[in-house]
Amino acid sequence: MFSSKKQKKIEMERMRGTNEAKGGLSLDQLVTLADLRRVRDELLEEIRKARSVPIDAPVKKWRKSSEVRKLLNISAGKLLTLRVSRQLAFVRLGEVIYYDRDDINKMIQKAKTSALSTSLNDKR
Repeated sequence: MFSSKKQKKIEMERMRGTNEAKGGLSLDQLVTLADLRRVRDELLEEIRKARSVPIDAPVKKWRKSSEVRKLLNISAGKLLTLRVSRQLAFVRLGEVIYYDRDDINKMIQKAKTSALSTSLNDKR
């Protein structure tokens, strides 16, 4: 029989050989920058697939009502109120209403500024 130290060494060699055969790393193998870049590229590709939208896809300038409601998490009635009160500009083409992304951002910034000034006035 082998000593316990020798048995451990044999077992480690067997496991190392199994990992190398599977394409894994051995205990004495170094990871290179090229290996890390390859892993990074594989991860980014998997993320792109999971998002189902390419990372470098252009941002849409015009959004439909349903997209704006989803983006702002508001109801159709609230969106109508924003249009009627002229807080949010829009363009109607036939039956479809479109909103400019920049106008949505301006409305949000304006509301943000108003909220800050209101809270400052309350403290006075």
